[in-house]
Amino acid sequence: MQQAPLNSSDLKIPADAVAAFILRAPASGVVALTGIDSERLRLLLDHADVTTGERRALFLSLNGMQNAETIVERTVDALADTALQMWPIWYSSVSFADIRGDTLGREAARSRVREIAKVMSHVSRAWAERAITLALDGRKPRVLDIALATELEQLCLVINRGSLVLITNSRGSEAESASLVHALEWMTRNAHLAVVVLFERLPQGKSAYDRILYGAQCIELAESAGSNAPVHDFSASAWFAPVQGMPHPLSATEQKLAKAIALDAELAPLFGYNLFVETVRGSRPKVDLLWSTGRLVIELDGYPDHGSRTAFMYDRHRDYELALSGFSVLRLANDEIAQDIGKAVEKIRDMVQLCRARIGVKS
Repeated sequence: MQQAPLNSSDLKIPADAVAAFILRAPASGVVALTGIDSERLRLLLDHADVTTGERRALFLSLNGMQNAETIVERTVDALADTALQMWPIWYSSVSFADIRGDTLGREAARSRVREIAKVMSHVSRAWAERAITLALDGRKPRVLDIALATELEQLCLVINRGSLVLITNSRGSEAESASLVHALEWMTRNAHLAVVVLFERLPQGKSAYDRILYGAQCIELAESAGSNAPVHDFSASAWFAPVQGMPHPLSATEQKLAKAIALDAELAPLFGYNLFVETVRGSRPKVDLLWSTGRLVIELDGYPDHGSRTAFMYDRHRDYELALSGFSVLRLANDEIAQDIGKAVEKIRDMVQLCRARIGVKS
């Protein structure tokens, strides 16, 4: 029996509590949700504060496919793409960066997989050893002669050992909707995976979505501090959130800058990525790069994310709160990093030297 949508007033929650609400979605189940769009939800999850091993969300568009088999295949392929982009950090915190692709390196990889399997009982050694070999060669970790259900489960663990919440939109024809529901239900049965389907409006009357509408929930945001942040325009086919303490694996800009800084003997030891800063105003913004000792923040700005009036105002308010708290802020355009990474690194070096002179720090 289909349950009528709950009154939005019954589910009015603060914006900063939405991420926790989503990340607690029931495992091995599909939740229907309305009242928030994917862009706003991505922003709120990006700024959530969670520890290593806790749940993460993966946003993925699954529209435009006519049958459930194609949807499952598309999902597994997208998970493999995401896993390759996250390499050499798998299972949330295990680094394979020291392992080479030669014979000795592959044996070391197998030994590391055995150690991982001792503490993570769901890890398939047969799959992991072959997937790591592919990743060492820079290839997508699709182990095609292993059951698709095993691939799905193992890729979810690689991306986040604390399980995933898959978030997708409900757009599509009636036939596509029926296929989507069957595919999502199959995936939740075969992996430790929760699914959230976002609806612009919950369907009225008989619908292919009836199987997942029982318990459908409607969120009405109770705005709170920081909730008027600009809504990011994510162009990636998939997006993983939240990321903390490392460059975002799906952000080409963060990855390019992080690689350049890692090669710089002066700057490499200084900066952390995607970290929270406590301000004197009680806010806790998440910043792209932070040199804590030197009280220096580096923010990476893409025009789609920061080109609106709302974004312009929000950025400057954040800068004001950071300045009050003793932090210097350098904003770098994504296009500058793409076109002249050397110039961007030199700007960061100039700011580091300025901060050292200003507050008398040497490291």
